[in-house]
Amino acid sequence: MSAELDEVIQINTPLLNDITLHENDLTEEAKNRFSYHKDILEAFELCRRTILENYLLTKVGRHLLLRRIVKLHADCKRVLNYVAANTEILNHDLPTTGPLVICGLPRTGSTLLHNLLACDPNCRAPLLTDMCIECAPPIPRSNTIEHERRMLATIDETQLCEQLVGRKHVTVESHPKFIIEEDYNVLQQTGVVITLVYLSALTQTEIGKWIYDEKNKTFTYDYQKTFLRMLNIADAPKSHWVLKSPEHSLYLDLLFAQYPDAAVIMTHRRLDEVLPSFCRMSWIFDNIYFHKDDSLARATSATRAIQHIDKMIERIVEYRTRSFHSHSTPHKTIFDVDYNDLAEQPIATVRRIYDHFNLSWSEEFEKAMNAWLRANPQGKQGRHRYSLDEYGLTIEEIETRYADYNRLFLRSCQPLQTAFISD
Repeated sequence: MSAELDEVIQINTPLLNDITLHENDLTEEAKNRFSYHKDILEAFELCRRTILENYLLTKVGRHLLLRRIVKLHADCKRVLNYVAANTEILNHDLPTTGPLVICGLPRTGSTLLHNLLACDPNCRAPLLTDMCIECAPPIPRSNTIEHERRMLATIDETQLCEQLVGRKHVTVESHPKFIIEEDYNVLQQTGVVITLVYLSALTQTEIGKWIYDEKNKTFTYDYQKTFLRMLNIADAPKSHWVLKSPEHSLYLDLLFAQYPDAAVIMTHRRLDEVLPSFCRMSWIFDNIYFHKDDSLARATSATRAIQHIDKMIERIVEYRTRSFHSHSTPHKTIFDVDYNDLAEQPIATVRRIYDHFNLSWSEEFEKAMNAWLRANPQGKQGRHRYSLDEYGLTIEEIETRYADYNRLFLRSCQPLQTAFISD
């Protein structure tokens, strides 16, 4: 039996070989009000070409990715149509405080920090069910019945994917699932689907050049702000929004241009932990698009993951160095958090963040954080194990290659004494 047939399709679903992206269902009002709809369509066309040209993907993998970009584009059009039909949304701005934005490299404790910051009863963090399945109309957090319905739909989608691939897609060990989620889910609705860079063959260069080009991404943050305004009018926080996505590190100039009052938190961790952890996580998330035992795809995934970290570090170091020398970004708008500090003293770390940005602390907030920590001990949803050797990395290479980043953000670069690391 061929490797392709080994991935048994359990249900009668015709596989997509190609798609036609269109704007037939985008209203004239939306087209006139949001001129960047053309940029979004062009971005999704690039996504489509990237998928079709990727020879590493299985037929099922190609189907899943094509289906995904159709869904993302449909979500975007639905939001633009809704806002164009309810223009009062655009007359109500976001809270004057923030937003509070967590970024930095992946695998640096940002998920823990995100969940702790979201415990503040005066803030609001977008829920998975705000950003996926049906984005519009927006629903308040109090509408638990509708949120539960949307969550069940996400579970159904995961099960459908597993049936098509013929194996379980276990990701919680590397990235635990919580009800709040990264706002990267919104950025993707503009065609900025960074996952496609991780998945692309090494011969494919167009998608990477475009994704990492900050100059042509203004429309992405225009759309994101429109999306937040839509959520805000349905259920506004008393104080501020909390956003989180490592991908913001690629577009810091655009982030501050769109949100001049943003309070940015950058999380940092030793790179000999970040790199193998991220490589491992990338494969765990993305292996469903390839044959289970495809060694070339796995090696390509690791190479792409390291290239992505390289690009993020380059952007972070460049932005922070430039803003320090030019004073273009006030010092207090970015607060750096060390992974070890966060892991060892989570509440105290959050307290320092609140003091730095002059945010209001409450006993209710602190109690909620302590309750969350008790309910979610590290490793509750599985342990994520990885090693440097697994990806051909050495301490010496990391210290040399990332010397500027280490010097700026990490207090110590002493090598770890353990061969394997667990998150």
